[in-house]
Amino acid sequence: MFVLVAVAGIGLSVWALVSDVLDLRTRAESRDLIEEGCGGLVDPDRVLALNGGVDRVTLSDRHHISTARSDSSCVVHRVGEPRAAYGRFSLDLTLYPAAPNADERMTEADHEPFDYFTTRNRDDVTAAAQYTLPHPLGDGGLGEYDADTVTVRALCADGGRISSVRAEASALYDGPVTSGDRRDLTALARQAAQRAAAKKGCRAELPPVPTAFPEPRTALVPAAKAGGTCAWFGRHTAARGQGELPDRALAAPAGKASAHDSCLLAMSPEGTERIWPAYEKTHPDGRDLDKVLTLSPLWMQTDTLVGDGTRGLRAGVGNGTPVDSSSAGSADGIWWASSVCGGRPALHLMQVSFPYDDVLGDRLEPLFRAYVEDATARRGCTGVTYPAASDFAGS
Repeated sequence: MFVLVAVAGIGLSVWALVSDVLDLRTRAESRDLIEEGCGGLVDPDRVLALNGGVDRVTLSDRHHISTARSDSSCVVHRVGEPRAAYGRFSLDLTLYPAAPNADERMTEADHEPFDYFTTRNRDDVTAAAQYTLPHPLGDGGLGEYDADTVTVRALCADGGRISSVRAEASALYDGPVTSGDRRDLTALARQAAQRAAAKKGCRAELPPVPTAFPEPRTALVPAAKAGGTCAWFGRHTAARGQGELPDRALAAPAGKASAHDSCLLAMSPEGTERIWPAYEKTHPDGRDLDKVLTLSPLWMQTDTLVGDGTRGLRAGVGNGTPVDSSSAGSADGIWWASSVCGGRPALHLMQVSFPYDDVLGDRLEPLFRAYVEDATARRGCTGVTYPAASDFAGS
């Protein structure tokens, strides 16, 4: 019996040693995969430690990061037992050339904040948005984050071939991404932006990773209580009255150095029912109230973009109308003003849903101006150009 126990113990010890060696080999192979697939821009051990840690990963063979391209990405799939992939980490790298005309990217400026067909509460479509708004990392100088993605920007000094480097680190797990995960993702995105900038000769100083990561939300609250990026709206309605303006808001913390922030405003079902009869009397061919409540809710969203994020914006379907950071105007339910913030171009946009733009009429222009005045004052922007009064006349 003693001999059998001794032999069994030796066998278990040997197996434990073999298992440890296999785990180390698996981890080493995973580190090599991450190093190769993500272009050496991130610490593989940091990637493996995300969300409690994992030893085995696989890479998407369709994605590989290279600083020789203006856009590239890597996708790391976590592998559990029995070798089933679950969850992933992804890194997207964007290099903006110093010459804006050399950048051929196009980005839609339009939003669709409410999912009319899959919302759980069809009686209250505007209760929650289908996305969270960008939250500033610290004062926003480092970048921003949302529910599962962190964006870090390295702004290059003048004189080089690159204007800025943007690194986006994202995570997808069975459960929600936590504030701890966001801190780790921020460290990875910052590391990637810093290393990519160094490889491209971009001289940039990146702020440190912040300590606080307020939780992004999707539920709208009474507009007067929103604060943050929607605080300007509360001040505007306090001075000019509520009337037909939205009574709900989704805000994020406001960062004075943010390169992107947003405020989502919407009308509740009760508010819509209050203002709609007067609108129907003057617009007999308009949509009926039931369709407005379920398929055409009344909402608007404001966005400010600073720096290279202003490039290639289009309003409307297809190629749409260029939203140029050297101009101001309107197209397809979007109004924009331009300015210069910290020496970089800036765009201040307001999108209004149909037929809400028609409902608001002459309240649109003062509302838009109130937003732009707040966004530019917070950042110390200069050279503000507003759309002409005629751009609001048809609303």
